[in-house]
Amino acid sequence: MASMFKRSNAPKQPVKKVSLKLFAIDVVSAVKVGFFVSLALAIATIVGALLVWAVLSNSGIFASVGGLLSSILGESTPVNLESDFSLGNVMGTAVSLALLNIVLTTALAAVWAAIFNVIGKLVGGIALTFTNN
Repeated sequence: MASMFKRSNAPKQPVKKVSLKLFAIDVVSAVKVGFFVSLALAIATIVGALLVWAVLSNSGIFASVGGLLSSILGESTPVNLESDFSLGNVMGTAVSLALLNIVLTTALAAVWAAIFNVIGKLVGGIALTFTNN
């Protein structure tokens, strides 16, 4: 056990620093990464919408808020939040937003990579320093 905490008397390796410049981003790589990030966000959106709907539906929020709105607006304006926020409506909206998010995020990843490439040509890129530490 004591041997685990003993320090070596050997000299430490010198820290090597490498300076590189990030000059351009491959647009196809940016599109791939953007697609997979947006796919993960789409799955999170759908699962989150399902969980929020399940909690609100099981707690009776839709019925109580619908009753409150009916009492405020009067009986001439029927309010039925349970049918308006049914599982089909909520999941349809979540899937539509998730698909829209996938398309827009993937397209924006390509646009931002192209913009970075133009700016990189103008200013010479971004200087980065890496070490082996």
